[in-house]
Amino acid sequence: MNAVHSLPVVDVAAVGDAAEAAQAEQLDLACRHVGLFEVVGHGIPREDVVELFRLTREFFALPAVEKAAVAQPAPDQVRGWSPAGSEGIAYSLDEESPADLKEKLDMGRPHVDAADPYYDPARSGPHLAPNLWPVRPRELRPAWEGYWQHLDRVCAILMRLTALSFELPDTWFADKIDRSISMLRALHYPHQHEPPLAGQLRAGAHTDYGAFTVVTGEDAPGGLQVLERDGGWVSVTTTPGRLVVGVGDLLAEWTADVWPATLHRVVNPPRGLASDASRLAFAFYQHPNYDVEVDVLPSLLSHDRAAAAPRLTAGDHLRHKYVRQTTFGRA
Repeated sequence: MNAVHSLPVVDVAAVGDAAEAAQAEQLDLACRHVGLFEVVGHGIPREDVVELFRLTREFFALPAVEKAAVAQPAPDQVRGWSPAGSEGIAYSLDEESPADLKEKLDMGRPHVDAADPYYDPARSGPHLAPNLWPVRPRELRPAWEGYWQHLDRVCAILMRLTALSFELPDTWFADKIDRSISMLRALHYPHQHEPPLAGQLRAGAHTDYGAFTVVTGEDAPGGLQVLERDGGWVSVTTTPGRLVVGVGDLLAEWTADVWPATLHRVVNPPRGLASDASRLAFAFYQHPNYDVEVDVLPSLLSHDRAAAAPRLTAGDHLRHKYVRQTTFGRA
């Protein structure tokens, strides 16, 4: 299996029309032809990332009964802790598979304005539900909230570059992501003392559901693989603090599949290393505001498409996909 150590690079610190146009071109080439790229110039302090990993490993090391105090409340309310074996992510693509060999912890927006009707659960459903925080480690909440805000900022820049890539005003996405339902997830892949079942992976093959997904993770056996355009799986090197970014379903929809969604999976470690191959990774799933209707971008829209069927609502799409994976396709 080949491994990818270098990826196309997009610098989100670029300033000025010429520099931003160059980065928009880089982004376009990466999303058209590779499906994955690395973000640099993001300004996230190294010490923040180190602390994020340390505190989150401390949480996952707690007894299951303590972690269960912040268990995910419902299949469509993606908050809190989910134990290993609680979902099969390949079901989001209607593919049957054994349960994934991972546990996870999820959070949504750090701050919600309870006085704003937009955030009322009667309208927003599960998408802006309160976050669930464990009693310990006590410092976990501020570390996570700070990291969420960093990546929300980075993704807003990527969406501005996306607009430029498709000859739209650089603010075209601004009112579609200003109250986003983006989520931060920690994925803990434990040691594998017993062999996995046939077809069982740490995370089955899937595409993510939103716009961009930003991943950072430990470099350990049994990591991320991406399906190349020629149909072969390739391993992607990850290290804490390196931001690797892929394309999700809604961005593929917006771009009429000019930027296809990135199909990926997390494989098992070799059996000889599996009993000492725990791995921790983070994924930030950038999603638009829940009521955004996602259709092909104006610069790509044909006259026939203008009278298309009802458009895809970002919140409904996300809810459907999560229920598929958490109920193993039963709902």
